[in-house]
Amino acid sequence: MDPRRLTHVELLHRPGERALAQRLFELLGCRPVDRGGHFFSVMVDPAVTDWRSNILYASEATPEQCRFEDALTAALDTPGPLGDSARAYLDHFRSRPQYSAHFGLRCATLGELEAIVARISEASETDPELAGRIEVRRIFRPEDPDAATDTMVQAFLHTDVVATGLLCLGQHIELQWHVPQ
Repeated sequence: MDPRRLTHVELLHRPGERALAQRLFELLGCRPVDRGGHFFSVMVDPAVTDWRSNILYASEATPEQCRFEDALTAALDTPGPLGDSARAYLDHFRSRPQYSAHFGLRCATLGELEAIVARISEASETDPELAGRIEVRRIFRPEDPDAATDTMVQAFLHTDVVATGLLCLGQHIELQWHVPQ
């Protein structure tokens, strides 16, 4: 019997942004596999094709979600209790990503993590489709005061290209490299 594993994480992308979402996963060092249909698959380890575990899926957000997010975004931009609390939450969300909902990808080497961070940073500045839509939020090294642990380097990325929930709030993705013990 196979050991207990995480099978998958399902992410959403906006209508018409399937190819952009695939590019994002390529920047993260993953391998998108699009066999058509409702969703595409993302191999977390590009050298391994395991359709049963360690995989991400991405599908188009439903029209109902898109309408809800449009209404929510309009409400969040309005002064008042909802807009004011949203701005406070988003300020915290942006400055302290380690305290937000996120998922993590483990990198085999520090060099791999740094290469992904460099690709994301470059794309955020030079890619017209990704500029303003993806960024490196924070990097924590073991010696940093806000580091969660002294056993790994953590890089938090933010994007609104894909999300496990609301696209209008975006998604944090954590890259981890574990210090050899």
